[in-house]
Amino acid sequence: MTARAETAAKQVASSPVPAPTVAPPSPAPPLRSAAARPRVSRKSLVLSVLVVLLGGLVAFAAGQMLTARTEVLAVARDVQVGSTITADDLAVASVTSDPRLSPIPAAEQSQVIGMVAQVPLVRGGLLTRSQVGVDIGLAAGEMLVALPMKEGQFPARGLTAGQRVIVVPTPGSAGASSAAGAGGGGAQQLIEATVAEVGPENPTTQVTVVDVRLRGDDGPTVAQLASTGNLALILLPGDG
Repeated sequence: MTARAETAAKQVASSPVPAPTVAPPSPAPPLRSAAARPRVSRKSLVLSVLVVLLGGLVAFAAGQMLTARTEVLAVARDVQVGSTITADDLAVASVTSDPRLSPIPAAEQSQVIGMVAQVPLVRGGLLTRSQVGVDIGLAAGEMLVALPMKEGQFPARGLTAGQRVIVVPTPGSAGASSAAGAGGGGAQQLIEATVAEVGPENPTTQVTVVDVRLRGDDGPTVAQLASTGNLALILLPGDG
């Protein structure tokens, strides 16, 4: 080996060998905590249970409102207008609550006993406050009779409470003539009365109920006449 080759070999041996390039390790993907998954699942489960419970409570409350029942007063037997209400006239009924109805609660039965029927009470109907009162406003010896009237049986201008009228039988029924002539040997009997109240016209039957006050002796006759429908009311002058 020549001196030059030997020198070159020594230079190569003494030169530092570059270290191999090593790529930095890539970051490992984040690990999901094993405890986090159960926590999310429990939260969803709790929310689901709460939603179900809330829905059940709402449905229960709605059902209770629709089926809630209350005890109210009902009419046990027919009661004539002006009659004093007794315990035998009343019954207790259990009905579904309805804001459109306003019957008297059964707890007030003792307060209703002794009141006066302001209108005829029919068996089986619910009793309301407008149907009863402390006094009917009748003088001693007077009666209150309801007259079902149609168009043409009373003045077209209408009637108001306090007006004086004459109850006149009209032809068309033997029963009417008999009722009207009860005290006059067959002659028509004209009966004076005072209008107590005028009800609204029934849109189905076109009947208007007119309550009149009259003498007690005339009450049965006029009531019988009213049942036939063969009567008319004549308005008297206000000064009598």
